[in-house]
Amino acid sequence: MNCCKYDEKNNLDQLSKLVDPSNADAVKRAVFEILDLMNLPEKMVSQFNDIFDDIRDLYDGRYKGYRGCDTEYHDFRHTTDVLLATVRLVDAARLCGEQISDEGVFSVAVAAIMHDAGYIPEKNDPIDSGAVYTADHVDRGIDFLKKYMEKNSYSKEIAEKIGQIVLITELKCDVKKVKFISTETKRLALILAAADLLGQMADRIYLEKLLFLFKEFSAGDVPGFASEEDLLLKTVEFYDLMKKRLKTDLEGVDQLMIHHFRKRHGIDINLYHQGMENNIKYLHFILSHHSGSHRDFLRRDGLVSKL
Repeated sequence: MNCCKYDEKNNLDQLSKLVDPSNADAVKRAVFEILDLMNLPEKMVSQFNDIFDDIRDLYDGRYKGYRGCDTEYHDFRHTTDVLLATVRLVDAARLCGEQISDEGVFSVAVAAIMHDAGYIPEKNDPIDSGAVYTADHVDRGIDFLKKYMEKNSYSKEIAEKIGQIVLITELKCDVKKVKFISTETKRLALILAAADLLGQMADRIYLEKLLFLFKEFSAGDVPGFASEEDLLLKTVEFYDLMKKRLKTDLEGVDQLMIHHFRKRHGIDINLYHQGMENNIKYLHFILSHHSGSHRDFLRRDGLVSKL
């Protein structure tokens, strides 16, 4: 892998300068470069390539029996953000000496690419939007992945393992009550759950995408959010709660990420933590100084104009 190294010319101080998150092909290349660095067996790499392409088809509406993605927060970009964060974090864990098996690497990568598949409606679903499935999308996603794995001749054991890894991306799931198949499965579940938070909250357009999350919550009848600004205000509370979740429930596994950036890019910064902090600081600024006109200060990628 020809990883970029930090220097004054490159100034690689943001995640988006390493890989363009809006370019799914670029993200895919970065993911497979990291899998190559971890010496994942060629067969597993080939299998994961097929899975990646199938899930991309699922989101794009080309997968048999499904409509495609119509949720604009939980879209394919979110999925690839989480996938990249996941493989970076599992790479970091291995660099720190954790004995994560090749099957474990494969399993957590599959879990990441499928973790929100439960939002995708089937063609005959009598609903207007996949946002209707907000409350049970994790269970639906696990059901989808098990059917997918069976259809493609994977063992029930690996499908069950991947399902458990996905399970604790559900914020209401109590990690302590899950009877994991193995200690490795639990560790991989913690990695994915952490990557799910890091990938979305560090995204450079996270604040803009929150306005689309409000649309999803409204369509899915999620209570507790009266307006876009109300969701933005509650995001400040959510950020604090997620910092505690990362530290306690997820056992601080996110702290390992810096080892990936040090080894692979020569950067002594956890760019995910930095991205999250930058986003929440700017959100504080908007709420403190521009209450009522937040859309005027959320202009990245022209997303707000699409609302």
